[in-house]
Amino acid sequence: MNARPFDHLYTLQRSPLALAPVIYQFYNHRETTEQDVLLSYLILPLVLYPPTQDFLHKAKSTSSLRTMCEKRERLAGLVERVQQMKSLTNDCLLILSAEGCISFDQRLGVTLHDENRAENANPRIMKAAERLATIFGTEHIVTIYRMLGLKSL
Repeated sequence: MNARPFDHLYTLQRSPLALAPVIYQFYNHRETTEQDVLLSYLILPLVLYPPTQDFLHKAKSTSSLRTMCEKRERLAGLVERVQQMKSLTNDCLLILSAEGCISFDQRLGVTLHDENRAENANPRIMKAAERLATIFGTEHIVTIYRMLGLKSL
Protein backbone atom coordinates (compact mmCIF):
# COMPACT_ATOMS: atom_id res chain seq x y z
CA MET A 1 0.00 0.00 0.00
CA ASN A 2 1.44 3.35 -1.03
CA ALA A 3 0.69 6.10 1.44
CA ARG A 4 0.57 9.66 0.25
CA PRO A 5 2.42 12.43 2.11
CA PHE A 6 -0.96 13.71 3.27
CA ASP A 7 -1.62 10.38 5.03
CA HIS A 8 1.66 10.66 6.93
CA LEU A 9 0.92 14.24 7.95
CA TYR A 10 -2.54 13.23 9.18
CA THR A 11 -1.00 10.40 11.22
CA LEU A 12 1.53 12.74 12.82
CA GLN A 13 -1.09 15.35 13.69
CA ARG A 14 -3.42 12.74 15.20
CA SER A 15 -0.70 11.06 17.22
CA PRO A 16 -1.49 10.36 20.89
CA LEU A 17 1.89 11.90 21.76
CA ALA A 18 0.84 15.17 20.13
CA LEU A 19 -2.72 15.16 21.50
CA ALA A 20 -2.11 14.01 25.09
CA PRO A 21 -1.08 17.55 26.14
CA VAL A 22 -4.45 18.81 24.85
CA ILE A 23 -6.29 16.59 27.33
CA TYR A 24 -3.89 17.65 30.09
CA GLN A 25 -4.51 21.32 29.23
CA PHE A 26 -8.26 20.79 29.55
CA TYR A 27 -7.96 19.29 33.04
CA ASN A 28 -5.39 21.89 34.04
CA HIS A 29 -8.11 24.54 33.64
CA ARG A 30 -10.97 22.58 35.21
CA GLU A 31 -11.69 21.72 38.82
CA THR A 32 -11.74 17.99 39.52
CA THR A 33 -15.19 16.50 39.95
CA GLU A 34 -16.59 13.02 40.31
CA GLN A 35 -16.51 11.00 37.06
CA ASP A 36 -14.41 13.70 35.42
CA VAL A 37 -12.67 11.17 33.20
CA LEU A 38 -15.88 10.85 31.15
CA LEU A 39 -15.27 14.35 29.79
CA SER A 40 -12.01 13.12 28.24
CA TYR A 41 -13.98 11.52 25.43
CA LEU A 42 -15.49 14.88 24.45
CA ILE A 43 -12.31 16.94 24.36
CA LEU A 44 -10.69 15.78 21.12
CA PRO A 45 -13.90 15.48 19.07
CA LEU A 46 -14.83 19.04 20.04
CA VAL A 47 -11.49 20.85 19.83
CA LEU A 48 -10.39 19.18 16.59
CA TYR A 49 -13.63 19.94 14.72
CA PRO A 50 -13.14 23.26 12.85
CA PRO A 51 -16.57 24.88 13.54
CA THR A 52 -16.32 24.14 17.26
CA GLN A 53 -12.66 25.13 17.34
CA ASP A 54 -13.53 28.50 15.76
CA PHE A 55 -16.26 29.07 18.35
CA LEU A 56 -13.88 28.23 21.18
CA HIS A 57 -11.31 30.74 19.91
CA LYS A 58 -13.92 33.48 19.73
CA ALA A 59 -15.57 32.51 23.04
CA LYS A 60 -15.85 35.21 25.67
CA SER A 61 -15.89 34.84 29.42
CA THR A 62 -19.70 34.96 29.25
CA SER A 63 -19.90 32.04 26.79
CA SER A 64 -21.48 28.89 28.12
CA LEU A 65 -22.39 25.39 27.06
CA ARG A 66 -25.78 26.72 26.03
CA THR A 67 -24.25 29.29 23.64
CA MET A 68 -21.95 26.64 22.19
CA CYS A 69 -24.97 24.41 21.45
CA GLU A 70 -27.02 27.21 19.81
CA LYS A 71 -25.70 26.47 16.33
CA ARG A 72 -26.21 22.81 15.52
CA GLU A 73 -23.45 22.76 12.88
CA ARG A 74 -20.91 22.97 15.73
CA LEU A 75 -22.18 19.64 17.02
CA ALA A 76 -22.87 17.93 13.69
CA GLY A 77 -21.52 14.38 13.70
CA LEU A 78 -20.36 14.58 17.32
CA VAL A 79 -21.63 11.10 18.20
CA GLU A 80 -19.64 9.57 15.33
CA ARG A 81 -16.53 11.60 16.14
CA VAL A 82 -16.68 10.51 19.79
CA GLN A 83 -16.81 6.87 18.68
CA GLN A 84 -13.99 7.35 16.15
CA MET A 85 -11.71 9.06 18.65
CA LYS A 86 -12.43 6.83 21.63
CA SER A 87 -9.32 4.67 21.12
CA LEU A 88 -7.18 7.77 20.47
CA THR A 89 -8.46 9.30 23.71
CA ASN A 90 -7.68 6.06 25.57
CA ASP A 91 -4.14 6.13 24.15
CA CYS A 92 -3.70 9.76 25.25
CA LEU A 93 -4.92 8.96 28.76
CA LEU A 94 -2.59 5.96 28.91
CA ILE A 95 0.38 8.14 27.89
CA LEU A 96 -0.48 10.81 30.48
CA SER A 97 -0.88 8.16 33.16
CA ALA A 98 2.38 6.39 32.24
CA GLU A 99 4.27 9.70 32.32
CA GLY A 100 2.89 10.38 35.80
CA CYS A 101 1.05 13.51 34.68
CA ILE A 102 -2.41 12.34 35.74
CA SER A 103 -4.03 9.71 37.90
CA PHE A 104 -7.58 8.58 38.47
CA ASP A 105 -9.29 8.20 41.82
CA GLN A 106 -11.94 5.65 42.78
CA ARG A 107 -14.75 7.97 41.67
CA LEU A 108 -13.17 8.43 38.22
CA GLY A 109 -11.92 11.92 39.02
CA VAL A 110 -8.77 13.14 37.29
CA THR A 111 -5.87 14.36 39.43
CA LEU A 112 -2.99 16.27 37.84
CA HIS A 113 0.56 15.70 39.05
CA ASP A 114 3.50 16.83 36.93
CA GLU A 115 3.44 19.42 34.19
CA ASN A 116 2.99 17.77 30.82
CA ARG A 117 5.35 18.48 27.95
CA ALA A 118 3.47 20.41 25.30
CA GLU A 119 6.15 20.97 22.67
CA ASN A 120 4.41 18.59 20.23
CA ALA A 121 1.00 20.19 20.65
CA ASN A 122 -0.63 22.71 18.35
CA PRO A 123 -1.06 25.99 20.31
CA ARG A 124 -4.42 26.67 18.66
CA ILE A 125 -5.78 23.33 19.82
CA MET A 126 -4.31 23.85 23.30
CA LYS A 127 -6.12 27.19 23.59
CA ALA A 128 -9.36 25.57 22.41
CA ALA A 129 -9.04 22.90 25.12
CA GLU A 130 -8.49 25.58 27.75
CA ARG A 131 -11.60 27.46 26.63
CA LEU A 132 -13.63 24.25 26.50
CA ALA A 133 -12.81 23.66 30.16
CA THR A 134 -14.05 27.17 30.93
CA ILE A 135 -17.26 26.64 28.95
CA PHE A 136 -17.98 23.33 30.65
CA GLY A 137 -17.36 25.16 33.92
CA THR A 138 -19.09 23.53 36.85
CA GLU A 139 -21.81 21.86 34.79
CA HIS A 140 -22.61 18.32 35.85
CA ILE A 141 -21.32 15.65 33.47
CA VAL A 142 -24.79 14.25 32.78
CA THR A 143 -25.99 17.74 31.83
CA ILE A 144 -23.05 18.21 29.46
CA TYR A 145 -23.73 14.89 27.72
CA ARG A 146 -27.45 15.66 27.39
CA MET A 147 -26.92 19.15 26.00
CA LEU A 148 -24.45 17.80 23.44
CA GLY A 149 -26.95 15.13 22.38
CA LEU A 150 -24.92 12.15 23.61
CA LYS A 151 -26.74 9.27 25.22
CA SER A 152 -23.76 7.06 26.00
CA LEU A 153 -20.13 6.36 25.25
